[in-house]
Amino acid sequence: MDKLIMVFKSSFGRICVALILPMLIVTSCEEQVDDLWNTDDDGQKVSPLVGDWYADSMQIFGECITDSVFDLMQAKNISDYNLWLLSDGSFQMVVSQSLSIKDECEYVYGTWDNESGCSSSYYDYYNYSPFQYCNVYYEFDQYNFGTTNCSQDVTIEGTWVADETASTVTLTLNDFCENSFGDPSYVSDSDGCGSLEDGSWNAGMTRTYSYSVNSDSGTVSLDGKWFDGASTCAKFYLSM
Repeated sequence: MDKLIMVFKSSFGRICVALILPMLIVTSCEEQVDDLWNTDDDGQKVSPLVGDWYADSMQIFGECITDSVFDLMQAKNISDYNLWLLSDGSFQMVVSQSLSIKDECEYVYGTWDNESGCSSSYYDYYNYSPFQYCNVYYEFDQYNFGTTNCSQDVTIEGTWVADETASTVTLTLNDFCENSFGDPSYVSDSDGCGSLEDGSWNAGMTRTYSYSVNSDSGTVSLDGKWFDGASTCAKFYLSM
């Protein structure tokens, strides 16, 4: 009889273990799945800026007043603009500017000649040769004698960091020259930058932008300052 009772207890124990063990496994798996989908845990949130972002359009606000929007591309003679925020924490910004100095000369009541350049009896200081007009006045380094287009290409690199709590992105730019018009310059050294009329050499400039996510399109916009100090704000539109 005692042996029978011991056999029964042993069998019952095995049955209990066999029943309880799968329940523990299922419960453990459930908890892990719940943890993966637990959106209430701040530590599990994923930054909306994870991935590689690209912007090729922007707006600008005079004196940082949002209702005084004007076309930055036209106002700054920008023919091409790209900004990449890369997932490795680096960024690259490319700004290309181009304008016809013949049109600019005639716009200020000047007379244009392809060889002698601009002459003006109305504004004496517009008496420039073609390359002087391009290089000295506009501070660009590329002049096309066939089209009278004056241009420059600028590439700026650096690093970026996002603050998810404050919804901001801080760009830290590598050394670059800011020309007399408050734009990035093709000049790549401090001495050359100092030779510009009002150029300034910037070592590690930072710009902090607030970001917002469009819930419909998933695109991101950055709001912050341009390169000409505190007087001008810009809005960049990012997409994946």
